[in-house]
Amino acid sequence: MNNPLQFNTIGITDSPELIDIEKPEQGLELHVGSNVFRNTNGVVKLQGKEQLVLETQPDPLALLLTMDLYDEQGTRIGHIRRNRLSVHSAGRFTINVNTGSETTADPTPSVTVADRTTGHTVFEVCLLQRRKIRITVGNFYTHKGELVTVSPHYCRIGTVLTLFGNVAESRANAAAIG
Repeated sequence: MNNPLQFNTIGITDSPELIDIEKPEQGLELHVGSNVFRNTNGVVKLQGKEQLVLETQPDPLALLLTMDLYDEQGTRIGHIRRNRLSVHSAGRFTINVNTGSETTADPTPSVTVADRTTGHTVFEVCLLQRRKIRITVGNFYTHKGELVTVSPHYCRIGTVLTLFGNVAESRANAAAIG
């Protein structure tokens, strides 16, 4: 048995039963507008800086958002850590969390962040499937003070970069935009 290509089989090889080997969990698939970032670690880098992190919680099914909020000068004006606003952010922003409870009218887990001063939605994200997350609305600023706009059709940073219909393989890293 010196030939390395020889091997011994254990058990019955003529068995009609198939063995189902469970695959390890793949990363999250992020849909940002019409753009898809496959196999991410849930982190989104905007202009080179990690600005938001998306996580899923299995029981109860929930979506968790961690995000830094900036103004048009690039000054940090708010922080969300796993769906909780920091103390200095609570006066300006509101957060609405919908868990995957089947007792509610909409069983889709989602997180919505709104600006109290303008009444506009700053960020909205929902869980499509167990590992697929869609950012449906975005109107916020990067750490460089550039406006990020996410609609169902595109993702735009400032006036320089617009992405629509792109598919990127992240290889278990962050989704990098800009």
